[in-house]
Amino acid sequence: MEVNSINSNINSVNNAQNSSLERIATGLKINQASDDASSLSISDALKSQRSDLSQSLQNLNQGIALTRIATDGLENQQEILGNIREKLIQANTDTTSDDGKEAIKQEVLKLADQFNNIANTTKFSDQNLITPDGANTTLDISTADQTISVDIPNTGQIANELSTLIGGTDFATGDIAAIIERVDLASGQVSNSISDFSSTSNQLESSARNSITAEVSIARANSSLTDIDFGKEITDFSKANILTQIGYLVSTQANAAQEQNVKLLV
Repeated sequence: MEVNSINSNINSVNNAQNSSLERIATGLKINQASDDASSLSISDALKSQRSDLSQSLQNLNQGIALTRIATDGLENQQEILGNIREKLIQANTDTTSDDGKEAIKQEVLKLADQFNNIANTTKFSDQNLITPDGANTTLDISTADQTISVDIPNTGQIANELSTLIGGTDFATGDIAAIIERVDLASGQVSNSISDFSSTSNQLESSARNSITAEVSIARANSSLTDIDFGKEITDFSKANILTQIGYLVSTQANAAQEQNVKLLV
């Protein structure tokens, strides 16, 4: 009976040693439900939250890239409008000859074409950013718990209106001042759109920072539940190993004593 008790203790120590070895190998305190069912459940929930935050952060980063591309396109258009205005002022004076005014008109039309090209080619993953594509008039950047939207400005329409107005005006006799007024209006519209995208970018960056902070906190919380203390585990493994060796020694001695007793009885 004593030998059986010793063997039972050895098996118990062996199990503890194997469990400790498994934790050292995986770096985890919980490797199966039997280790700690409640902590495993909490850990799984934290992992799910972290996964949601990770995807949300990816969406936010793409949204930030989107707003920056849109802002770059709008700023280029704003620069073109400034060049157009400068050319129109140059043409809107009698000190410029009729031939000179016609040459300026052609330059302005080319600038309007550049403006239109930017309107049609400023995209993110085939998504038009500064000219609506069909019925889609807003850009939505979604996370696990919020959606941030920004309006798509119709700079393509601005380009068409400017091209029509410029092409239909005789710079030698026509009302260039009216074109300048339309350019100023367009400049204000583009400026407002730049502000909208910049504001949205700031909002996205703030949400991204919050997501990073939350993800780090969740990772730490999960780590405290599942990650082992390597120093402690190695110490426990060493103790279990020593106890196992002692157990085998005691078991061997007990078996020898038992055999001796049997011989005496015989």
